[in-house]
Amino acid sequence: MASPADSAEQRAAKRKSHRKSRNGCFQCKQRHTKCNETHPRCANCRRLDIECTWPARERFSSTYPTPPESHGAVLVENQPFANSELSVDTFGSEMSIADLRLLHHWTAKACNDMSPNLKRREAWRISHVEIALEHPFLLRGLLAVAAVHKVLSDTNADKSNLLLQADSHISKALTTYRQNLENPTTETAIPMFILSTVLVVYHLATAQLEAPEDPVNAMTHCFRLIQGVLVVVGPNLDQLKATQIFKDMVVIPATPVTEPPIEEIVRLKRLTETKKTPAGAVYIEAIDQLHQSYQHTRQIAEGDDRLSVAFTWTTELSDPFTRLLTAHDPIAVLVLSHFAALLSECQRGWWVRELPQRIVGAAQKLLMSTPELLDYLDWPLQTINANII
Repeated sequence: MASPADSAEQRAAKRKSHRKSRNGCFQCKQRHTKCNETHPRCANCRRLDIECTWPARERFSSTYPTPPESHGAVLVENQPFANSELSVDTFGSEMSIADLRLLHHWTAKACNDMSPNLKRREAWRISHVEIALEHPFLLRGLLAVAAVHKVLSDTNADKSNLLLQADSHISKALTTYRQNLENPTTETAIPMFILSTVLVVYHLATAQLEAPEDPVNAMTHCFRLIQGVLVVVGPNLDQLKATQIFKDMVVIPATPVTEPPIEEIVRLKRLTETKKTPAGAVYIEAIDQLHQSYQHTRQIAEGDDRLSVAFTWTTELSDPFTRLLTAHDPIAVLVLSHFAALLSECQRGWWVRELPQRIVGAAQKLLMSTPELLDYLDWPLQTINANII
């Protein structure tokens, strides 16, 4: 008969040997189950179709050791994107080859298309990336835009995989963005300001991939995103204005305005005055602001960033006017169409290339029920067609 010691040795011999999972997800740790440590969702959590969350890593994985003197990123080379994407907590210490490719595309190509102004392009290439490396949520935003840019600019790009990368990065960037909105700090003011701009570009760029069913509502959503910039910069506006980052990003037109009145905008204002609707004051305010944006934009030199000046109109819109747009109010849609004509006069960025035509096309359909207003679309349509690249 075997002794208790012999039995214990036999049982130990029958046990399966395995490497302890030191960096496993919380769910596997709670179930005392070995985790295969595959990001963003381990095999067990995929099989059980449950959430997969990860602890922050304070050291590098033993699979990819880093020499003590090295403080660079760890490269995970032989995994497809779906398995190599890292959680927000670990993004600062590890990047996949897929992510590095996107960062390379950003610095080599995408940033060159962010502005016609050389100084602003260099800011997107250098200083913004330096800030992003300190604030991973901004880095994710840049990588998301780089992925969409590559889809739109490279006919041989792996569209489906790039869009998966873009969606993953922008989702995680938004998670931190919302947290920072609720708890703003001086430290995050600048990266949050840059990310606000990135989110607008991303929203408009993804709309270029597939025409939205409702371009008016898609644009209204963009306006709300832009107005969110004001929420971000509001508490730290004075601090931001003093930074080189703000000066590199914001185009301030010369004052006073010397451009002559734009007769077509004046005509649109007369229409709202004759209608005498309860929303008359809301229309007039938006039209006056649009008229000023036209004059300011036309003062900017051809080779400078006219587009960013044109978009300042959207930061001034009142909430009542935005609600009218959401409700597809005919006159509000007419005002939006005249803004689309202004965009067509600018050197259009890759993220707004087809936007003016889509807005006026949607306006034509919406105004079929009010044919007396359709002739007010003639001028925006002619302007846009004359400026098609």
